[in-house]
Amino acid sequence: MNDRTLCWKLSEEIKTAVEGSKRSGSAHEIIDKDPSGGNTYCLDKRAEDAVINYLTKNGIKCTLISEEIGRVELGDEFTMILDPVDGSNNAISGLPFYCTSLAILRDSPDYGLVRNLGWDEWFEGISNYGALVNGRPLEYTAHSNMISVYTRKGRYIDELREVTNKLRCLGSVALEICYVANGSLLAFVDARGKMRATDIAAARIVLESSGGIVTDLNGDPLDIEENHVNVVACADKEVHRQILNRLK
Repeated sequence: MNDRTLCWKLSEEIKTAVEGSKRSGSAHEIIDKDPSGGNTYCLDKRAEDAVINYLTKNGIKCTLISEEIGRVELGDEFTMILDPVDGSNNAISGLPFYCTSLAILRDSPDYGLVRNLGWDEWFEGISNYGALVNGRPLEYTAHSNMISVYTRKGRYIDELREVTNKLRCLGSVALEICYVANGSLLAFVDARGKMRATDIAAARIVLESSGGIVTDLNGDPLDIEENHVNVVACADKEVHRQILNRLK
């Protein structure tokens, strides 16, 4: 089974689990804490369990790094980084802006799938090859001046308003980075110092495979498994430079 087929099958398992959780009326129940101290909802746990069950049942030998459970050693053939439901609060609230994020890391190439579970849309990236949206080549069109920004106590808001006064926070960072890749958003900025690998791994592959750039606030590259970082993601390298200059 190739990486693309595996990730698609897992996304189907996740979609089924999410829909079942929402129908049961228990999606919003908090049942645990994730490794970083955030809430694990029933919705998240069911989706993650569906992935672990599928991998185990089919003898997929990988190291799984998932948002809710952390690291699970199932083998050493590759590493999979998973956020079962990115945008859980949106999903629980009935806002159709949430996704599943799956990244497979090998020596080369890496593969990322971000599948919007709110409507029929998906993004794929293959490192050093390119990116797809709904199975077709992803093409960047600069038609937005909106920046998605996550911050604390208003930090950097004034600086970003020097770039644009259209600031947003949509609640699903993987989707937002993919929308940077196609030009629906000008940039993505997270200045909270709490970003995790599971949040951006697949979307980063999509954006970088389409020619975009993802760094920290100093312009330094991010380790694909690094946690507790700030992030600036842009499709246009000149926009990226402008944002970094204002955030220094």
